[in-house]
This record gives sequence, C-alpha cells and structure tokens, in this order.
Amino acid sequence: MERKSIAQEYYILAIDQNGNMPAMHKEECNAGIVAAGYMDLLQNGCISMEKKKITVIQKMPLELEHLAPLYAYLEEKPRSLERLMDDYVLSMGGRVKQLAAGLGASLVAAGMATEGKGGLFGSKVLYLPVKSHKEQLVDALRSALAQEGEMSPHDVALLSILKETKCLKQYLSKSERDAWKARLKEIKKNPQNKQLAKMVNYVGDMTALLASWIVMHTN
Repeated sequence: MERKSIAQEYYILAIDQNGNMPAMHKEECNAGIVAAGYMDLLQNGCISMEKKKITVIQKMPLELEHLAPLYAYLEEKPRSLERLMDDYVLSMGGRVKQLAAGLGASLVAAGMATEGKGGLFGSKVLYLPVKSHKEQLVDALRSALAQEGEMSPHDVALLSILKETKCLKQYLSKSERDAWKARLKEIKKNPQNKQLAKMVNYVGDMTALLASWIVMHTN
C-alpha cells in the first residue's frame, strides 16, 4: 500500500468507522493529531527544536499541504511545545478542528476516506475511513513490528503516538504490544538511535502536557 504522512495515518486509525474520535479519549486524540503533524514537519526538515523552541527552517513540501495551518502557525514565531499544545489543544479553540478537517479532506482526495454528515443537526462534516485502507495500514504496522532490524522513524513515531493516545490496543494483540514495548526500550538504549529516541521523547513530552492538563481540569 501507498503510505501517507504520519498525521494522515494517525487520523485514519484514531477515528472510528463513523468518522468520530473515541469519546473517552477525545482530548488525547486531538493532541495526537498535533503531535503527528509536528513529527511530520520535524522529519521533513521543515522545523527544528533548539533551546526548547520550535523554529521553522525550511519550506513545507507540497505533499504536506494538509498541515498548512500548523506550519503557518509555527512560522509566525518560535514557540515551545507547551505553547503549541496550549494554543492547539488546551485552549479549546478551532485550530485542531481546522487541522483535522484538512487531514480528512486529504484522505478523501487520496481515496482513503469518504465524506459524510453527522452531529446533532446532521450538518457536521465527517470523514469516514475506508475499511480496507485502515486494515492495510494496521497490517503494515504489524509487519514492521514482526521484522528484525531497525524500524523506520515514520513507524516509530506513528506507533508511539497511537500508544500515548490510547489508540493502539484496538489494533495490536497483547503480545504485539509487548513486542512494541521491548522495541522502545531497545531504541532508547542503543546509542546509534539517538534521533529516534529523541523523537519518542518529544511525543512523550507532548502527551504528558495534555495528561497533566486533564488531571487539573477534572479534579
């Protein structure tokens, strides 16, 4: 199958067959969208993290056009991960909705989703994942886990975000999740995997920020 960006693949795995985020983990999944987009820009050399500030250093490639709102936001001025999460997820604003809509539309254009309607008055635009594409993507992740040798940064980022946002359990068996946990330990211990380990830590930092916010606002 043709692989898409981390953000596109995360979105198609995070939403259900009705085009909705899981109700119990909606905030985490919204954070996952932002984290996935951030990782796409980072891996494509569009941004860098220096002194805890995210800085745009290169033009965004056309294949990441669905991340244009996020790129434009980061292009305004250097921002920290904390500010990124505050502005995109924790403020309850429309930025995440805009980013999600762009991802959904790009998946429809790629034939990986169809457009539908939902919500209280049936006017909300929803993006329904094509079942066969979702299944192929899950199979690709399972194959990556089963193979020996170094995993691609793309798959490491996607699996990390799915795990941190509580979306992995529905796709992988316990033994497969245990295998992923072992792989993560290897990545962090191996000195040759410094970049991968740093990437995993970025994902952890972003979801930790969200987790602390949820605790503060639900107690």
